[in-house]
Amino acid sequence: MTLCGWFDNPTPGNAWLTDRDGEWTIGTQGGEQAEGDWPDFAANRWVETNGPHGHGCACMRVVADRGEREIRRILAAWSRPLSACRQDKHLRGKEPGH
Repeated sequence: MTLCGWFDNPTPGNAWLTDRDGEWTIGTQGGEQAEGDWPDFAANRWVETNGPHGHGCACMRVVADRGEREIRRILAAWSRPLSACRQDKHLRGKEPGH
């Protein structure tokens, strides 16, 4: 499945993706971590909130547990312009830190 929305990495090892339907866990510090690579973000596609940590807009093709809303494996991931999430009516009000 492909999920698109806000990728949030506020602290080391913690990451979530919030799409139109809610929050998906990618990894928790000291806990489960999805296999595969997180998206890469250019500086103009990333909002730093805690040193190098922060959030951006991304899409990820994943294997996930829908019931638990956990991403198990990342098959592909890519960043999108921040405006793509900010202008998406389904993501308004869901930007991390806002």
